[in-house]
Amino acid sequence: MGPIHPAWLAMAEALLIGLLVGVEREADHAERHAGLRDFITIAMAGGLCGLLGVAWITAATLLALTALIIVFRVQTPGRTGITTEFAAVATFLLSVLTTTAGLSWGAPLAIALAVIFTLLLEARDILHKFFLEVVNEREYQDTLRFLAVIFVILPVLPDVNYGPYGFFNPHKIWLFVILVCTISWLGYFLQKFLGEGQGLRITGLLGGLASTTAATSALAKDCASDREHPAAYVQSALLANSVQGPRIFVLLLIASPALARYCLPSLVAMTLAGLACAFLLGRKHSDEAAGTHIAVSNPFRITPALKFGLLFAAIRFAARFGVVELGAGGVYLTSVIAGSVDADSVVFSLSGMLNEGKLLQSPAAIGVLLSIAANFVLKGAIAWGAAGGPFARRLSIGFGVMTAAAVAGSLLHF
Repeated sequence: MGPIHPAWLAMAEALLIGLLVGVEREADHAERHAGLRDFITIAMAGGLCGLLGVAWITAATLLALTALIIVFRVQTPGRTGITTEFAAVATFLLSVLTTTAGLSWGAPLAIALAVIFTLLLEARDILHKFFLEVVNEREYQDTLRFLAVIFVILPVLPDVNYGPYGFFNPHKIWLFVILVCTISWLGYFLQKFLGEGQGLRITGLLGGLASTTAATSALAKDCASDREHPAAYVQSALLANSVQGPRIFVLLLIASPALARYCLPSLVAMTLAGLACAFLLGRKHSDEAAGTHIAVSNPFRITPALKFGLLFAAIRFAARFGVVELGAGGVYLTSVIAGSVDADSVVFSLSGMLNEGKLLQSPAAIGVLLSIAANFVLKGAIAWGAAGGPFARRLSIGFGVMTAAAVAGSLLHF
């Protein structure tokens, strides 16, 4: 028996697409619509059109299919939605793609899309619940608006340096806003979906991914009203701040891989020290501690993103002014002052200067460490002001150990 002709294999793949979609549609008996046999027939027609490779035949078949769908729709006025009709058209086109000669990627792509499409059809109830019940309307609208701004505004922003010391680069500034907001957005929804009811440890870790400052502040305020379990809140706060190391590494990896590798020992040491302090200083953790809700706003909101962009532009200006007028000392001073407000902005600004050849790796890495240390000082002050007592004292010890570990890790280079 000779090898199977490619046309047979292509038709088998086309029929497989019809089978996948048809079985899923057949399982939905809630409404009258096309079923398994209909979709297999549609796939067969699409497969034959692809094998023939005649454009007008394919177009005419698609028009005939569309006309039949319209007639069927008119004859069943009680149906709601047009998912099945779109599925029929998609099945036809995927089958054509599968059997079209000369496209080595056609069949694998079509089958992969068919599988994804079928999974989405099958997950209708899950998706409906997620978008209508879990994600509230404000979160959805904020995220949608920000995504629109990303894909509409970012491509047209000039990648050119303007202003004194070339500090204002619209494209780079907005790109940084997108990167940070994306990381925070992931942490925001992970904290929302997975943190509820999972205890302080998970809440701290996920909240720290969204915002270490917000997490520390929320835990300090809750500890102030629950004085009997300070160790639990200390542990959660240190876990939240341990996430800062991986978070900054991801930003560095995107902005400047060379600086990311240079800072890796410090960030790893800081993270491990934070985890160790969380275990030791929170070893009296009690499961009776009240749960904490970390209130973090959706980072894809436009107004906070614009404010963040302006803050980053100001930090870029201060850092470049410091390099030109004060040398390395200016970079360090800027890192301390700006890092107390937002360490991410300093990290990205220093990465840009390193990439442009305006700063060496060593002072850039020192600036990163100074910004992290200054940020710890700010969060320590928040802890003392909101809770004080054992919580603030233990948290300050943890921050001190994490800073010392980061400095020790940096000695591998300095």
